[in-house]
Amino acid sequence: MTAPLSIRRARLTVIDGDPAADSLTRVRAADLGAAQRERRYLRADAVRDGRDPSEVVAALEVDVVLDERAADARAAYARLESAGDTVTYVGTPAGLGSLIDDVYAAEVADAVVLRPLGGARTAALIEGLLAA
Repeated sequence: MTAPLSIRRARLTVIDGDPAADSLTRVRAADLGAAQRERRYLRADAVRDGRDPSEVVAALEVDVVLDERAADARAAYARLESAGDTVTYVGTPAGLGSLIDDVYAAEVADAVVLRPLGGARTAALIEGLLAA
């Protein structure tokens, strides 16, 4: 007997404020493990409510500070007052791309909502990453 084929939805990454984020169930978690547990809880709740768990799109919120050099991103982050209540990525666009890939591959979340903290520089770098 073979296992049933599991089809995953296409990866979705949006910037906070994008209308595509309106239908997502936001997950704020201190780390990836907590986010993964929250995704499982949300899906289990859907089953208990008689809904299809695949309809739940758990979107991990990630606070982001980017720059071309990781040291510059860290310096910009050090000047911010961060709440620290959710996953935060401070580094380069390539590193953020790897984090997004890992979140999806490890089924931590079904989508990622990026929340730029680093001002216009971070927003521009995120736009470039998502356009690539």
